[in-house]
Amino acid sequence: MLLTGQRSYFELNVLGYEYDAASPFHTDRNTLRLALRAGWQQHRSTASAPLLLTWETNTLLAWFTHLLKNGRSLPRLQFSEPCLKFECVSATTDEFLIQIQMAYEVAPDWHQNPEQPFWLPVVVRSAQLQEAVQQLQQQVKRFPVRS
Repeated sequence: MLLTGQRSYFELNVLGYEYDAASPFHTDRNTLRLALRAGWQQHRSTASAPLLLTWETNTLLAWFTHLLKNGRSLPRLQFSEPCLKFECVSATTDEFLIQIQMAYEVAPDWHQNPEQPFWLPVVVRSAQLQEAVQQLQQQVKRFPVRS
């Protein structure tokens, strides 16, 4: 899923399940390893970590779909791992200002204060958000919830 603005971008790709399907723990069977790429002004950063559970990717997809269809967001989206959060700060007919919190092991390399999270602002147009939703749908299909 790629969100691209004029001065920044954020990319999230699901690399796969972190643990084998035979794991005795439900959450372990459903932990997903993500690759993140971010850019802001002239800065670039990459990270990979086990950050989301399978059902959390479904929640992320629903959050973006709601934003796209209704033009307004749900409350800030948080996950079991505190490294990643999403918030829509403003929305117009064709543009959305989405802030993505990147903290701890996925904080950008250029961020000077590791004690504080970095909020990456990305202004995306409606058509581009639609494309990102479709990309995320494909990733969700590839890595369904394991029972």
